[in-house]
Amino acid sequence: MALRANRVRLGIFFVLIMGIFITGIFWVAGGFSSPVTTSYACYFGWSVGGLNVGSTVEYNGVPVGSVSAIEIAPDGRLVKVVLNLEDDKFRVDDTIVASLFFTGITGLQDINLESLPDSVERLWSEDQLTFESDMPVVPVRSGTVQSVASGLNAVFQSMAQVDMKELNDQTIRALTRMNDLLDSVENDSVAVRLSRTIDNFDAVLVTYNDLGNELTAAIRDAREDAEPIVEDLKEFTGELDNLSEQLNMMGADLHNTFNVTNSILQEIRELLPNVNRLLDGFSGGYRGEEIWQ
Repeated sequence: MALRANRVRLGIFFVLIMGIFITGIFWVAGGFSSPVTTSYACYFGWSVGGLNVGSTVEYNGVPVGSVSAIEIAPDGRLVKVVLNLEDDKFRVDDTIVASLFFTGITGLQDINLESLPDSVERLWSEDQLTFESDMPVVPVRSGTVQSVASGLNAVFQSMAQVDMKELNDQTIRALTRMNDLLDSVENDSVAVRLSRTIDNFDAVLVTYNDLGNELTAAIRDAREDAEPIVEDLKEFTGELDNLSEQLNMMGADLHNTFNVTNSILQEIRELLPNVNRLLDGFSGGYRGEEIWQ
């Protein structure tokens, strides 16, 4: 009997020691204390699918709280998301803006808080609501998905306003005119003419070089023979005449080239206003609220 009683006491002692040990670990880990939090409300005008109660609230990637409730706002249109933020980790001021962001490929979303300048547009702040919020409001801005959706919507609206048939017809006319201009050029096209002009210019340079050598030799032998100098000068004068004619031909070829280029540029200038009207349609900003307006 005494042995059995000792075993019972030993078991009770062991259980008490383990209980005290587990309780101490739980207490050291902060299990008996909950952080002091403050609740804030965010109002979204688009889907919050993937955001759940308990989702993390982060400030620039650092956890500072969690989502405690998701419900319909009093106006029946906006979605109210309640954030519980730990006071010892984070304080909200007028620069804080909330947005949704995906946490991975699973489609789950969290809330990210950022401190942004006043130039960044804020949506559904407290003074923009049509009802009175029961807690402090953190304004929101569109996330990546909302910006992409808004941008696509703006692109489709801009394309709908453009007369694509007229633009297509004008483009075809311009291209047809350019083809006619190119067809009107002789078979030895502008490139061939320029090549010929360059070849002629090279020949002139070679001639000048030869004449220079001959003139140097003539001057060196001037005292012995004057007639070769006169003949060389006459030949030099003739070569200058030939050079003048070749330069005139070069100028005429360049003039024709500039005329053809000017005609092509004129057709392009007639096309540019229509392209500009299309580009003006794409210049609208990407705003999250456009989805609901």
